[in-house]
Amino acid sequence: MFIVVAWRHGRMRSILAVIGVGGVVLAGAWLASPHLRTRVLSAYSQFREYRDADVPSSVGKRLEFWRKSVGFFRESPWIGHGTGSVLQLFQQDAIGRTAVSAEVVANPHNQTFSVAIQWGIVGLTFLYALWFVHLRMFLKQGFVAELGLIVIVQNVIGSLFNSHLFDFTEGWLYVLGVGIAGGIVAKRAAANRSNKVAAAVPTID
Repeated sequence: MFIVVAWRHGRMRSILAVIGVGGVVLAGAWLASPHLRTRVLSAYSQFREYRDADVPSSVGKRLEFWRKSVGFFRESPWIGHGTGSVLQLFQQDAIGRTAVSAEVVANPHNQTFSVAIQWGIVGLTFLYALWFVHLRMFLKQGFVAELGLIVIVQNVIGSLFNSHLFDFTEGWLYVLGVGIAGGIVAKRAAANRSNKVAAAVPTID
């Protein structure tokens, strides 16, 4: 998100400075958090355990959820299986299975898959249109516009690994963040248009 803000300012020095600060923060977090080191270093071993032995793990479960989600999407790609169908589909697929393949969830831990399973390509079109329209709204320069842009970028990136728009806390943070920042930006844009119109009208002395 910091890189996005630096990129908006269009200066290579700003981008390099942000990357440098981010590197220092990441290094500090790596040294200070044994939990972070364990999660990162164990990711590949969890992947191999899932691939070779179907062992349930954080990485293995997500990969299995995504694999099944692709299959569900292929079954009904255009309009999906219907609202609330995710849990039912995972329940049906888990019958007779073991280990990680028997996991049942109502959330495939990916916003795109969650929408695609329920509403297909039609739903994905609306999801991506929503993000695109909101991003365009904050292309203007200014502190408030940058806050709105950060909210959207965080949501899009986070939605690669979770269904953030459908989660209570993250969903409401998106609604409030985009709503408040978008309202302020729209109000300022309307005021600027009014000022330009007033300046263009000739005055009579």
